[in-house]
Amino acid sequence: MKILLATRNRHKTREFAHLLGPQFQVTDLTDERDLPGIVETGGTFEENAAIKAVAVSRVRPKEIVVADDSGLEVDALSGAPGICSARFAGEDATDRDNVEKLFRELERLRQPKRSARFRCIIVIARGGKILEAVSGEVRGLIADLPRGENGFGYDPVFVAAGFTETFAELPTEVKNRISHRARAVEKLRELLGS
Repeated sequence: MKILLATRNRHKTREFAHLLGPQFQVTDLTDERDLPGIVETGGTFEENAAIKAVAVSRVRPKEIVVADDSGLEVDALSGAPGICSARFAGEDATDRDNVEKLFRELERLRQPKRSARFRCIIVIARGGKILEAVSGEVRGLIADLPRGENGFGYDPVFVAAGFTETFAELPTEVKNRISHRARAVEKLRELLGS
C-alpha cells in the first residue's frame, strides 16, 4: 500500500517506514518542489496534522495522505513546548537550540518537576477530506542532561516511564516499540487493514 507522508523531515519518514513495515511504500514531500509550504496555524496537534493532511491531499487527491503532529509536553511548563516543539527556540531552531531552551525554562523553576509526555496525532486524508485521526502517547521524565546519539529532537532528554535510558540511548527497536509515534502508527496500521 502506498502512503504519502506530509513531511519533509527524513528522520520522520524513516521512522514511519520502519514502523509501518515492508507492506507499505512510504514517500514524503522531500523531492516535491511543486507543493507549497504548509503553515501550521492550528492550536492543537490534531488541528496541525489535519491542516497538513488536507492541504497535501487536495494537491494529490488520489493518494492516501498521512500527516502527524507530535511533540513534547512538560507538566511544569504547562504543557510547553507542545505544538511549538520543533520551533521552541525560534523558527530556525536546531534540535540542540530547543533542548537548551527547555533546560533554561526548567532552571527558572524553584523545584522543577520533570514529568513529561510525548504525544503524536496522525490524520489520514484523501481528496481533501479527513478520513480518520489516531493518537499515541508515552509518559516519562526529562533527564538532567542530554544523553545518547540516536533519534532526533528531544530524544536525548526524554526517559520513558519504566526505563533509565533516554530515547536517544535506547536501541531503535526498543524505541520503536514504546514511543508515542509507534503507538499511533499501530492504530494507523489497524485502520489501513494491515
